[in-house]
Amino acid sequence: MALPRGDDRVVSTGLADRLKERQQALRRLRLRRVTTAAAVVLVVVLTTWALLFSPLLGLKTQSISVVGSDGSVSDKQVRDVLASYAGDSLLRLDTGRLSARVSDNLVRVRRAQVTRAWPRGLRVQLTMRVPVATVQGPDGYQILDNEAVVLERVPEAPSGLVTIMPDSAETGGAVGPRAISAKQVAAVTQVVGSLTPETLAQVSSGSATEAGQVTLTLSNGASVVWGDTRDNTLKARVLATLMTTSASIYDVSSPHRPTTRSTDAASTATSSQTS
Repeated sequence: MALPRGDDRVVSTGLADRLKERQQALRRLRLRRVTTAAAVVLVVVLTTWALLFSPLLGLKTQSISVVGSDGSVSDKQVRDVLASYAGDSLLRLDTGRLSARVSDNLVRVRRAQVTRAWPRGLRVQLTMRVPVATVQGPDGYQILDNEAVVLERVPEAPSGLVTIMPDSAETGGAVGPRAISAKQVAAVTQVVGSLTPETLAQVSSGSATEAGQVTLTLSNGASVVWGDTRDNTLKARVLATLMTTSASIYDVSSPHRPTTRSTDAASTATSSQTS
């Protein structure tokens, strides 16, 4: 049955209104989604900027703490090395690179470990190089650690360190300054660096042949036949035990069969085997 013409207009108008309302609702939904997404992006951008580029977490050199120094390296020296990173966010700092930078720029530092100290600082843990020996050079005396790294140069021979001497057998007793090769210096510093503090305190000088055979001289005039630089840790333990007895020569070149000798005795005393 056909609807009256007036009813057609009512139905048509109602459908159009509902379609228009639906389109408006879709537009409002899209707008809310776009607005929400824009807000999220803005929050992420602002948070990223705040954390990575703003002064919020920016490094303050005054907030860099230094521990482990023996006094030869000051806090200021460490801070000066890291000063170029001032203002950089702690989140962007590569602590491994900063650690290497400190140890590379400060010769007295063997190793540095840099960690973050929130919100704007760093903690720098230093492991220092320990001076153990000295050797005369063309410009004075060089202070060396157990890796033969030159820590400083001084005009006069310092006390309390092992003096590296030329090997008398190779120089034939020649008088005057005699060259000591880098290989010989390295051999002596490795050996001296392996000694216990108690033993080291009793060593006055050391020498090495070009073949790397090391001999130490104690402050009481006794000598130590060390041999090469293999088994240094074991030899150091054995020597510490041998030195509890009096002797003129302590031979740890074969650490499992060490010996002691006295110049006033023709016999050789062999210690108990050390494993």
